[in-house]
Amino acid sequence: MLTKYDNKEKFDHIFQLFSSGLIFINDRGILLDMNSYAEKILLINKSDYIGRNAKDLYNMFNLCDEEKEILTEKLQKEGYLENHLEYQPIDGEYKYVHVVISKQIDSGLYLLEINDESEKIYMKKRLDQSESLRTLGQLAAGIAHEIRNPMTSLKGFTQLLSQNATEDTQRYLTVIKHEIDQMENILTQFLELSKPSKSKLNVIYVEDTILEVVNFMAPEALLKSINLNVSSQVTKECHVVGDSQLLKQVFINAIKNGIEAMPNGGNILINISCKPGHVVSISVKDQGHGIDDININKIFQPFFTTKTAGTGLGLSHVYKVIEEHGGNIEVKSKVGEGTTFDFLLPCRKKYDGF
Repeated sequence: MLTKYDNKEKFDHIFQLFSSGLIFINDRGILLDMNSYAEKILLINKSDYIGRNAKDLYNMFNLCDEEKEILTEKLQKEGYLENHLEYQPIDGEYKYVHVVISKQIDSGLYLLEINDESEKIYMKKRLDQSESLRTLGQLAAGIAHEIRNPMTSLKGFTQLLSQNATEDTQRYLTVIKHEIDQMENILTQFLELSKPSKSKLNVIYVEDTILEVVNFMAPEALLKSINLNVSSQVTKECHVVGDSQLLKQVFINAIKNGIEAMPNGGNILINISCKPGHVVSISVKDQGHGIDDININKIFQPFFTTKTAGTGLGLSHVYKVIEEHGGNIEVKSKVGEGTTFDFLLPCRKKYDGF
């Protein structure tokens, strides 16, 4: 019955070296074989899956039951299926893969061809993020003066009125002044995203900078019954070149977000380590409510926020700063367990000309 498949051994060399991941599945849905490239893409061991039902693998793709049913019916009806899917390995971050499944007429087997497009998708997301920030910048630059002028007038008249105001009126004017200050703060965040950064480049000793930020945030954490725990696997000489004030803002923002995500207290773990390729990693892990899969890909978009109060500009600014320092941000989260932000920055050789 499987003669043609058994003859595959004659072509085993080509099968293993094929530039796509290849998986053979029989008409009962049993995994018969896969090449080494499929193992590499899916981050699995062939021996753990051969002989098992393909559903065990299928369930690792980010699809709801209804989507799985629709795709299965389409494959059974047409004998061909092509789709772009998100894949969640048992260990590791999401992968974005292009999958083609076709029924082989001569053998009756299904051939699943899989290609890893994660790098391309991540690059597109970075480009989309940059384009989004540029668009926001153009918007901010265009309306900044139009908004600032009337706000300045309002602030001036509020100060004049407060000089002869009654106690009740004074309370109302205080509220008005507070709201005007909030508007100015939002506008400032707009402009920070819009204008090219004029960074003051210095040698920044990573461990010292993180400890400085932690000491600054410790009182706020203490009030919320949160412990800030710092661990480091780097020497004090480990450094990057950049704008120390901007990077401090990044880490303050990360710790502040963690504190706000933990209303009942807990621990925030901050770890500094080195990664291959002369990269220093600063991870900030909280034990908060976490971010669901639907929202995690949107958190760096301007104006997107899951908070009841917030502008949704904080993480956009964080992204911009890290990008301008030649770095990257990786985010992992599980609802009910917490979120980890991993800030990756290029580590510089000693002073690097500074």
